[in-house]
Amino acid sequence: MKKKQSEKKPAPLRRSVLSAIGHLSATPVEARLTELEFGLEQLAQAYYRWKALCFRAVSDVTLSGEDVAVLNTIRMGDDPKQLSEIARLLNRTDMANLQYALRKLAKAGLVENTGSPSRRETRYRVTAAGRRITDAYAKMRAAILLPVLGGAGTAPSDFAALQRAFGALARHYEDAGHQAIIGRRRIGGTHFDDADESDRDQS
Repeated sequence: MKKKQSEKKPAPLRRSVLSAIGHLSATPVEARLTELEFGLEQLAQAYYRWKALCFRAVSDVTLSGEDVAVLNTIRMGDDPKQLSEIARLLNRTDMANLQYALRKLAKAGLVENTGSPSRRETRYRVTAAGRRITDAYAKMRAAILLPVLGGAGTAPSDFAALQRAFGALARHYEDAGHQAIIGRRRIGGTHFDDADESDRDQS
């Protein structure tokens, strides 16, 4: 009788593989930055996948990790929140996607709006069902994630330092994004060079 082969986890990308990505690794410093960014990509995917799976363990409603983040943000502090507040807390600018998530959560009976006559003043709060499920989610998270992190050597005392590091990275990328917008015509590249040439032809 053949033994059932155990499922293999995807092998992590080797340093040499990441460094070989030429267009993002022209120098040793850029290669290290590329490795950092691939780590961030993998962290983001794992984080939102975890949120979706944890939620699925306590509810029959299927939500994405991003939807779960919106739901828990609305529940924070147990006070209704405007769309702009939710976006600010989650550092999101994709308002159309946030509005879609809110409609999805409302359809599932997890959130409701306060019925404000002004659309801009509309606030969202969790329903009784939303409260029960977010409570169950919190218990599941504490029961599973904390022991996993502890077993990996991440102590609660490390959380603050990690949060500061993530916050600093977020600010750096925000600043870099603003600089990219301001200096897009100075960075170079075919698209912007062509635009500059077109401008000169018209002058």
